[in-house]
Amino acid sequence: MSVMDSTTPAPNHHEPVPVNRFALFSETLLAGVLVLVLSIPLVTIPAAYAAGIAHLERHLSGRDDSVRGLWDTFKAALPGSWKLGIATAAAAVVIVLNLLLAWVGQLPGREVVLPATLILAAGAAILLLRTAAAWSDSAGSRADARSAWRSALETGQALSLKDWSGSLLLAAALFGAVVFVWMLAALFVVVPGTLILAAAAVKLRSTRA
Repeated sequence: MSVMDSTTPAPNHHEPVPVNRFALFSETLLAGVLVLVLSIPLVTIPAAYAAGIAHLERHLSGRDDSVRGLWDTFKAALPGSWKLGIATAAAAVVIVLNLLLAWVGQLPGREVVLPATLILAAGAAILLLRTAAAWSDSAGSRADARSAWRSALETGQALSLKDWSGSLLLAAALFGAVVFVWMLAALFVVVPGTLILAAAAVKLRSTRA
């Protein structure tokens, strides 16, 4: 089987975009590691994922996919993302604390709180991925960084419900990432890569629907 494949062309495109599967795999791993590093402060998670998703979009369309390009995109996405970044970091801390307390049996109402926490965590993660994927489009049409993120959040919220099948695909990607880490904790380094690839693919799928 050839390593070269083609994505399905959009109705307004005459030729498919060639995709090298091995190159996409390696680019996903590299971008994922970079996103993981950029996400370490926690409040930078939205900007890091926006940069990673935009990076894979450029790779898939044959545009600049250099590491410097990802870094430049991250710097462009950082302004205006602080409010969302703080909310993301706070939610992440609460979710992790709930899971740890449930693990040691110290969480009151564990039978109700634990499933509710997992559902809310999945919903928040899907919304974050949708918002990060929408940021590049919003940034291209808006001069103000804060309004670009506000527009991206509104788009992410709308798409999370409107494109429910895409949201289910993102939920499946999240479940797969959890399974990876459960199987081998060291696989946490590939989680950001799988998530940004899933978000980029779902975005591409929705634009071609």
